[in-house]
Amino acid sequence: MKRKKTKLIEEEPLLEEGPVRQENVRSKRVFWIIGLAVAGIVGLFFALNKNGEKAPGVEVVSQGGNSPDAVIEDFHLVSTVQGERHWEMYSNKARLYQNQKEAYADNITCQYYKKGKIASTLTADQAQINTETNATLAEGHVELIVENGSKLETEKLSWDQDTDQIKTDGRVHIYKGADEITAIGLVADTQLNNIQFMKDVKTQVRDTHEVETFSEPKKF
Repeated sequence: MKRKKTKLIEEEPLLEEGPVRQENVRSKRVFWIIGLAVAGIVGLFFALNKNGEKAPGVEVVSQGGNSPDAVIEDFHLVSTVQGERHWEMYSNKARLYQNQKEAYADNITCQYYKKGKIASTLTADQAQINTETNATLAEGHVELIVENGSKLETEKLSWDQDTDQIKTDGRVHIYKGADEITAIGLVADTQLNNIQFMKDVKTQVRDTHEVETFSEPKKF
């Protein structure tokens, strides 16, 4: 996967006013900066077009009811908190809608960090991102690989940045140590700890020779 367009979002501490939560202030600042970046990209695109040049990897679609403000090839977004990497996303293509405060990305890879190290990696066919809250809905061949070797497979999974929780009401398939678990619905964190299943939970213990650990998501 090409990793050309990298946007480094530095979330520095902000002064709090009243009871506003620091996390919410940071989150709003992240996507306020993203909004400015998109506006800058669009402006650059038109400026280059006037000179007969083309902005590399950026396409501005003709404005219409459902047209994005910009389409970015080889999209790469990095989020940090006080200089420490929090999460990052790679995508073949991202479509940005400023007014709707949404972004849509294709063939995504997300990496979640704990104490500066990758804790888990998520891949999916596509994702919808709320550009105010960072809340992400991944769909299609969703797979989460944890650094301890556990794996989650499902077709739809949402992630909340404030709580670091992943949720789905669909069917899930989990490999965790010698346990193989299927269920309908799940709430957990991105390291597959403190898992709560909703219903139809079935567990089987795999034979020793069947146990495997997972180091990276499979390719679709």
